[in-house]
Amino acid sequence: MNRMKMMMGLLSAISMLTLSACTFGSVPTASANTSTTSSNVPAAGGQPVVNSAPVQAAPFQAAAPVERRITVEGTGQASGTPDMANITIGVQTQATSAQQAVADDSQKMTALLQTLKGLGIADKDIHTTNYSVYAEQQPVPAGKELPANGPITYRVNNQVTITVRDVSKLGEVLDKGVSAGANTIYGVSFSVANPSTLQADALGTAMADAKARAESLAKLAGVNLGDVISINVLSSGGPVHVMSAVPMAVGDSATPIQPGTLSVNMTVQVVYAIQ
Repeated sequence: MNRMKMMMGLLSAISMLTLSACTFGSVPTASANTSTTSSNVPAAGGQPVVNSAPVQAAPFQAAAPVERRITVEGTGQASGTPDMANITIGVQTQATSAQQAVADDSQKMTALLQTLKGLGIADKDIHTTNYSVYAEQQPVPAGKELPANGPITYRVNNQVTITVRDVSKLGEVLDKGVSAGANTIYGVSFSVANPSTLQADALGTAMADAKARAESLAKLAGVNLGDVISINVLSSGGPVHVMSAVPMAVGDSATPIQPGTLSVNMTVQVVYAIQ
């Protein structure tokens, strides 16, 4: 029995020794690396093993050709005859009391407005631009000691701005307005009812000027002018109002008015391709 126990103990020791030898003597199996990048894997003994694969280069792309172009500016002007006018007209009254000055102004202004409407000026073309009442101290005559202050005069100003849509009637409007009591008139400004027509004409002239400049430069450079790439409007001035002093002549003949002409200026920047 003792001998049998000794044999079993010996067999158990041999099995343990065999298992330990297998454990310490095993070598790790390397797996395949399909990555396109490199990695350092520690191997037995602590030395890194370099595992690399070739990196594929990006396909070559040729640089896009530079688009050749030419940039020019063109200017254009168009002129036309004014067909409407704006004018400020009104009444100024004075009295020794504010009430009286206001009453006198109201009476004269009512007569003036009736006259203007009778000449075909519509209500929408008449609007008040100034109404003021103020006191004015008169100076004391020389040689007088008392009273210390001179008399007070009250003044009333009442002006309206009107639009005359028939320039040929402007002289008549001025004459009859003065006859109706108007004693203040500001300068006349002229305009056109439809400025878009002049602006379109000026824009067309500016574009033609830009093309002529581009063709001239292309010829000097020995290249051919291509299509238009872009257009920018740099300035678009509206019709210039002509200011005119108006003589206030009263009589059978209408006051002479010279409306002159209005001009519109346009500037464009055009970019052309060149070949």
